[in-house]
Amino acid sequence: MRRIAAAIFILIGMTGLAFADQCQDDIAKIDSALAGSDIDADVRAQLEDMRSQAVQLCGAGNTEEGTAVTAEALALIEEQ
Repeated sequence: MRRIAAAIFILIGMTGLAFADQCQDDIAKIDSALAGSDIDADVRAQLEDMRSQAVQLCGAGNTEEGTAVTAEALALIEEQ
């Protein structure tokens, strides 16, 4: 029983790390887009807000929510 519990704990931890890495990668993509693109001022403000939300969520351990926010931001970037 302890082995099963340990395996589940490890699996959950690995999943969290994968989301954390994805969150950081996505935030870096947003930063890159903000630094180098001609983005409408309203869209830029929205992206900066979404980036801030993602940083807070990922930093607090809510990586699934953080990656959802970054996914929305990346979709907005692609629309530009």
